[in-house]
Amino acid sequence: MAETLLSPSNILLFGREVEDLGIINPAPTGGARHTPFTVDRAGLNRDLEGQLTNAGARFARIYGFSYEGSYYDLPRPTVFLVHGPGELVTRARPGGGAAPHGSRAPGEPSLTGVAAADFQFVDELRAWSYDRADYSIRMDIESGMFADILLDAFFNGGGSGGPVVGGARVSGARVSGARVSGARVSGARLSGTRGDASD
Repeated sequence: MAETLLSPSNILLFGREVEDLGIINPAPTGGARHTPFTVDRAGLNRDLEGQLTNAGARFARIYGFSYEGSYYDLPRPTVFLVHGPGELVTRARPGGGAAPHGSRAPGEPSLTGVAAADFQFVDELRAWSYDRADYSIRMDIESGMFADILLDAFFNGGGSGGPVVGGARVSGARVSGARVSGARVSGARLSGTRGDASD
């Protein structure tokens, strides 16, 4: 793939398709769509819906990504909406190279997103390419006993007489636009002994 003006905005996701998780698209006849609303929306912006209803849409567990020439491991693998089977990162080198594992010494920046690497990609890892402005769906999967993943997360260990929102543990969630207003600390003063720098 050629270097283009869009290359700095490119994100490569590295992972494997989740084979037991799929998307059931509404029937194309009758106008059924992926929408939670009782009536059709009036707006034309349906970018996320378009990504979800794309014929190649599927879910993959993503282990890391590359962006602006650097590779980043995710702290925990996370499921993302992707499209198509992805490119095998360990494919044979383009241009007739005989090496079966091109990723062992990456020879094509558009496949790995990096110019040089001091690591090796594992076999069967696939890459999906997106622009940073593209829409997707992220699903963080938490597994364990209900006591841990539901009760402790909601009640913060129980015994408080009700849910404690501040103690809830939500992994991967992002809160945007939250605002605390009116909270003010006034009149707080620190006084007392002053330490001398020579002490």
